[in-house]
Amino acid sequence: MKFGHLDEISTIDFSLPPDHPMTAQILNKKPIKNPKIYSGLPEWGNDGFPGKIYPRGTKPKGFLKFYAKQFNVIEQNMTLYRIPSRKMVEDWISMVPKGFLFCPKVSQPISQVKPLGRNRNALTEFCDSMHTFGNHLGTVFLQLHPTFSSQRFDDLVNFFDLWDATLPLHVELRQPDWFSDPELLNRLFEEMRKRKIGTVISDTSGRRDALHMGLTTPTAFIRFNGNELHPTDFTRIDEWALRIKQWIDKGLQTVYFFLHTDTKALTPEMSNHFLERMNVLCELNLKLVVIEGGDLKLEL
Repeated sequence: MKFGHLDEISTIDFSLPPDHPMTAQILNKKPIKNPKIYSGLPEWGNDGFPGKIYPRGTKPKGFLKFYAKQFNVIEQNMTLYRIPSRKMVEDWISMVPKGFLFCPKVSQPISQVKPLGRNRNALTEFCDSMHTFGNHLGTVFLQLHPTFSSQRFDDLVNFFDLWDATLPLHVELRQPDWFSDPELLNRLFEEMRKRKIGTVISDTSGRRDALHMGLTTPTAFIRFNGNELHPTDFTRIDEWALRIKQWIDKGLQTVYFFLHTDTKALTPEMSNHFLERMNVLCELNLKLVVIEGGDLKLEL
């Protein structure tokens, strides 16, 4: 997740801003006793995982099976670059246990054209593949290009009406002008709320404006970009855990918390810290990632 990366972070204020007003409209119910908490990574394939969270010598074809034994969700970056076939999706879900979720990115032939969804055949093909996930689909993730500006407001809203409303969708905004116009952002959030489309909240060093803290559904989708296990990574996660606990006490039902850092093999440590904090704050028993050396034993 290069978005917002900085080499020098000593002057960054990492504190979380107050909630967006829309969040109070969404979270106005009783506490959720059994919230669904999902923590995972952007991909299952990384050369640093065998011998650390996969048994030493694990081949790429076995990565997903071992990933799904350690985590309960994947932010599936690979679908950005190609629309997966039904056969590919069937193969993926055959490798994961009950309850494991995929959060695939909308593919570029759909997300990076003007207008959005212009290629209706690609949109239909993609949505058909998403239905193949069945109960293993968490939410679909529309990541807008950094050049996708607020001048394309109508384009984005029109896409919402093209989207298959039976498929959950969350949207990440990146262009700064979305966040510099509060009135326009409020309008967009209202359009999303009406359609039950969720927001993506991005927490990254160099783009604190993207930390908008706005929820349009009772499902939070958070992309956390750390800095190679710098001490601030853990204090930031602590603050996130507290905010999420507050949201759960007001009716938040589901959390997707995805961890990123330049050295991807360091992400399991951040995930475990988040899960440990949620276990303490919410009296849960979320399973932590087993981090060991080459003798790691995970039976298939």
